[in-house]
Amino acid sequence: MKKIICLFAVFLGLFGPTGQARSAAVEPIRWVTAEFPPFIWLQQNVPQGYAYELITAMSNQLGRQPALTFYPWSRVVKMSKEGKSYGLFPLARTPDRETSFKWLVPLSKVNYSFFGHHTGKISIEKATLEQLRGMRIGILRGSSLEKDLQARNFRHIQYEKNYQDLLKMLSLGGIDAIYAGYPMLISAIEEYGFRLEDFHTGVTLGSAELYLASSLGLHEQEEKAWKTAYETLLKDGTVIKLKNKYFSWE
Repeated sequence: MKKIICLFAVFLGLFGPTGQARSAAVEPIRWVTAEFPPFIWLQQNVPQGYAYELITAMSNQLGRQPALTFYPWSRVVKMSKEGKSYGLFPLARTPDRETSFKWLVPLSKVNYSFFGHHTGKISIEKATLEQLRGMRIGILRGSSLEKDLQARNFRHIQYEKNYQDLLKMLSLGGIDAIYAGYPMLISAIEEYGFRLEDFHTGVTLGSAELYLASSLGLHEQEEKAWKTAYETLLKDGTVIKLKNKYFSWE
């Protein structure tokens, strides 16, 4: 009799009074990112930026505290692709990534351009695609831009962990140009204390939509919660206010 009662208790623990299985606890999203002005960066160790304020506002909608961890971008992408409940941003939505992540919230469309320093041997503004192929081009480690450049027969590609290091390398002549998203590099120049007038832009090869994305294993309930929070902020005008604050080029 005791054994029957124990088994019945276990049954009730797994199923509710209506006989429906109780859902397992939903694992909350864990945001991971790197510094990408104007989307997110650290100022005196305090997060700033459009995406950070957006996530903070969305967290408030969900009754949570915003929490995120900074890593090198290549590690962020690897963790999120292989993990279960990571959220990352700003991730370019490209064909090769389409089925590797969940695409939660659009952030902005960006154009990708070449940037040169005024001390460079070749004027980046007048450089042809053929001339650019012979240059040492710096990109962010883990960026999807590597495949774009390789597809166009660029072979002298160098990698750095963040935009600050790329700008240092370009200023010191360690590389001839940077290939990056226009708004990110312009913002990085200003945020990291470089002079905007020392840099010039050249050819633009492509563009992409940037997103708040997540691991494929993110629970559907958690995915829906963040999307709903964003829709609320879109309707009440918060999203457009934040875009006007940070995206002066739009």
